[in-house]
Amino acid sequence: MCTSIEMTAKNGEVFWGRTMDLSLPMFGELGGGARSVITSFPAGVKIKSQLKSWSALYAVMGIGIRGTSILYDGINEAGLAGDLQVLFETTAASRTEIDQRNQIPVMNAEFVTYILTHYQSVAEIRQNYHQFAVLAESMVVHGKTVTTPIHYNFVDPSGDSVVLEATDRGSFKLYDSVGVMTNSPEYDWHVTNLRNYIGLDKWNLRHRRRYREGQVLKPLDAGIGYGLASLPGSYTSVDRFIRSFMITSMMDEFEAKDGVNQLYAAFHSVIIPQGVERNSENNTASEHTRYWVGYDLEQRRLYVQPSVGLAFTSKQLDPLTADIEIEEINTGNYFDQR
Repeated sequence: MCTSIEMTAKNGEVFWGRTMDLSLPMFGELGGGARSVITSFPAGVKIKSQLKSWSALYAVMGIGIRGTSILYDGINEAGLAGDLQVLFETTAASRTEIDQRNQIPVMNAEFVTYILTHYQSVAEIRQNYHQFAVLAESMVVHGKTVTTPIHYNFVDPSGDSVVLEATDRGSFKLYDSVGVMTNSPEYDWHVTNLRNYIGLDKWNLRHRRRYREGQVLKPLDAGIGYGLASLPGSYTSVDRFIRSFMITSMMDEFEAKDGVNQLYAAFHSVIIPQGVERNSENNTASEHTRYWVGYDLEQRRLYVQPSVGLAFTSKQLDPLTADIEIEEINTGNYFDQR
């Protein structure tokens, strides 16, 4: 389970990020799992695929699995960014059916990398998304078979943003993004559900209220926070969607120099602590936030913080990189000790 959020500074610069919420280790926790790293693919490089390898038209950088074509999220040299998240309603189709529809089969876990290496803007995605369909075939990652239902969010420096969901026999439905994305159910359901919460606001309740029989009630704690008193508080995808949308919509305007800090602050309420989402008492696996990453689309720079440490790793995309580059993500703790 994951959350993505888009925010725009006063000058129009766009900041976008996501949490990666997973029950599997990503940074060597407990000595297991495929280690996540920052991967840079230069323009022109041949990217190996389980289906058909392709050449990158644009340089791309993002968080993914070492030694594979998989990026969980990333950004390209044009500033187009995107991510993948779980969506249980996702469908897939056989190669025969895809061929009959004259579409191009894609592996769902490779699709973020494919899009970012082929297109410069959300407008181009709108023009071309119908060409593709998700193939009903599992990914093989370092010898292990992986099957995960996935949907996608893409955003570019203009602020244009879309959600793609392969819910039509492997073909994609496209939705205009409202600035946030979580998980199930399908995106249009979440957008409709927002209308149930239009009564929320950011203003404190300062005055007393008189009721029948002359009863007068005074707000506690000077009424601070009463405007959001009905804000959903669980870590379900439905509640995270509402909470992310409402909080980011009500935050103060900010300067571009403060963009990453403001983006990080917007995620505080949806970063899931370890241990609060378990399937059973005997199951030690915990669905929690494994990392947070924020992207400055104007600077083509990412900032990533794993759950196993307090340190941030920052990297700027270098469009002149000649070879595929792998960079470890800092999992340590660093403090300004005085």
